[in-house]
Amino acid sequence: MRKGWIIAIGAAFAVFALAYGASPFVAVRGFVAAAKQGDAEKLRGSVDFPAVRADLKPQLTAAVTTRMERDPQIRGNPFAGLGAILMPSILDRMIDSVVTPDGIAALVRAGKVGRAEPEAGSSQRVDYDFRYIALNRFDLALRRHGAAGDPVHLLFERRGLFAWKLVRIALPQSSLTDGPPDSSSSGA
Repeated sequence: MRKGWIIAIGAAFAVFALAYGASPFVAVRGFVAAAKQGDAEKLRGSVDFPAVRADLKPQLTAAVTTRMERDPQIRGNPFAGLGAILMPSILDRMIDSVVTPDGIAALVRAGKVGRAEPEAGSSQRVDYDFRYIALNRFDLALRRHGAAGDPVHLLFERRGLFAWKLVRIALPQSSLTDGPPDSSSSGA
C-alpha cells in the first residue's frame, strides 16, 4: 500500500514538473496562433502593454538619437535641436498607437518591424524559435524566412505557475544602430 502512494506522488510530481516546464511553449504557441488569427481579446490577456511600451521607449529614443547624430543632413540642420526636443513626445504617441493587439499581431505575422502586409504575389513565411532564458523568462525570436540580420525577440515572463505574458519586445540591434539608408545603394 505504501509503495502505491509513493508511486502516485512521484507520478503527480512528474506530471506537475512536465506541465510547469512545458507551459511557456504552450502559452507562446497559443500567443502566435492568436496573433495569426487576429484574436485581439486573447492577445490583450497575453501582453503586459504598459511594460512593453515602457521598454520600447528607450530603445527607440536611443535609435532615433543615434541616427540623428550620424546623418550629416540632420547635423547641419538648424531645426535638429527642435526635433530632438520634440522627439520623446512624438515617440511616446507613436509607441502608444503601435503597441496594441493589432500592432503586435502584425509584428508576429510579418516577423519584422515595419510594413506587416506581404507584397502582392509574395508568400510570407516567418520562422519562430522558442527558448528558455531563465526559469521564469522565455524568448520567442521572430525572423522572416530567409531574411538576414537579427531577429525580433519577444520576451515572456511567468505570471503564476503556468501563465505567461509578453513583457518586452527587443528590436533587432541592426535596426536600432544602422544609419539612414544610403540612397546610392537603394537601387533607385
